Amino acid sequence: MWIVSGIWYIFMACNFHSLKVSIAIIETAADWFADTKRIMAIPFVYFLVGLIILSGWVACMVNVASIGEISVRSITAQTKDVEWSEQTWWMAAYMWFGLFWITAFMMAASEFVVIVSTCTWYFSRKDIPDDDGIPGDSEVGKGFWWTYRYHTGTLAFGSLIITIIWIIKSVFEYVGNKVQAAAPDNCLLKGLLCCVRCCLDCFDRFMRFINQNAYIYCALSNENFCSSALNAFILVLKNAAKFSFVNAIGGTFMYIAKFVIAVVTTVICYFILGTMPQVTEIYAPLGICFVISYVLGTVFISVFDAASNTILQCYLVDLDISRQNGLDPKHVPATLAKFLGVQAAQIDDDFEKANTMN
Repeated sequence: MWIVSGIWYIFMACNFHSLKVSIAIIETAADWFADTKRIMAIPFVYFLVGLIILSGWVACMVNVASIGEISVRSITAQTKDVEWSEQTWWMAAYMWFGLFWITAFMMAASEFVVIVSTCTWYFSRKDIPDDDGIPGDSEVGKGFWWTYRYHTGTLAFGSLIITIIWIIKSVFEYVGNKVQAAAPDNCLLKGLLCCVRCCLDCFDRFMRFINQNAYIYCALSNENFCSSALNAFILVLKNAAKFSFVNAIGGTFMYIAKFVIAVVTTVICYFILGTMPQVTEIYAPLGICFVISYVLGTVFISVFDAASNTILQCYLVDLDISRQNGLDPKHVPATLAKFLGVQAAQIDDDFEKANTMN
């Protein structure tokens, strides 16, 4: 542990400039979040849409499950069995594959709306005063329009990759549980299953990270998924330190935020249950409340993760433009101005002039 900590501190010392940029990226993402509070409704909207789709899927799956030869299991209990044919098995597999794919697509669409909202906010003019005191305008509606008008195929292809990975993990878990049940005392088998499970989980996380950055690059360049994924991967390799710091700092912030949300919600639930004399056991409801609030907090706080990575890519685009052709400072966030070779005072002066004119 001490060795790992020492290596990490050396890494931070060697990349101190990248660390400062990453902190500025997180501050900028916080400004975007404060200026675009309505973005919190996006996960809720897609959650409701997901519930509607799930209800339809359950109804269809019940119909599929009823297809087959019916045989009586017990006359007394009035139970029957439905024997599926090969075609019914394929229909059921198609239904499950569709559920996984639609779920992955809804997650990608929700994330893409956040990405487009962040891009439009970053490149909006910061010298025009806002009523909320935070310069910049975010176009959330444009995120929905771009999703279903221009980039449906991109999101569908990216979500297909995630779906295939999920199916492989599900099949592995099923087979692994069967094998482990047949030899429960085999320690070597348990270790092998754990290693494979860890590798699959790492690959899943890696592909979700690549997909997220591919969607960001697609929103910035309007390229297809494969080109965006390749360019985003190269961009990550060229700026590995910045991406590492942004994800580490942002991950720490999100973990603290999720934990605080869960703890505060559980404490409120504790006081509410204390006013109900008919409730004799409170620990089980409190545990359920903690888990549910933590999961919901994870869903909503994940918006910040997508926003911070989006702002990082926007910053890198600005950095490349500033090195080649010079940069128009009107859209640059104040927290990133000094890293782009733009005088922050110039932005402040433009902002003050706009205030004076109004």
